[in-house]
Amino acid sequence: MDIVNNGIAAIHNFLHEADCIEKRSLLFCLDRFLDPYYGYNLPNFDDIILILERQLFIDENDKDIMEDLLQLLTDYAKDKLDYLAENIENINPAFLADAIYAIGATYNIKYVPVIHKFENHENEVVREVAKNALIELSGR
Repeated sequence: MDIVNNGIAAIHNFLHEADCIEKRSLLFCLDRFLDPYYGYNLPNFDDIILILERQLFIDENDKDIMEDLLQLLTDYAKDKLDYLAENIENINPAFLADAIYAIGATYNIKYVPVIHKFENHENEVVREVAKNALIELSGR
């Protein structure tokens, strides 16, 4: 909690320096801080989301961290995942479907062209997630 309370630089530095277990502990803590239920009003919310997006491309080979990051982004990013959308083709392929799902969960129609690229992807799971995200976005 101290790391989160110390701000963006502390969060960023910790995620770059800590080991896997420590990173997961911080991500677990961030779950509480980002969840509107608990009433935290983080003045640097958008910056935290951006740090989490960027971390996807740093810890891309750590399954647990990637799952934690994608869960946080899916649950709390609101309507903006620009960094992920701009770099989605560089994400670890094992997490592509989850990344598309996270982008779709923003319900932001500006991401339709990004998601549309994966509508005919060779991986069936990626295709299905992209198609479902496009259906959801077309309803908005």
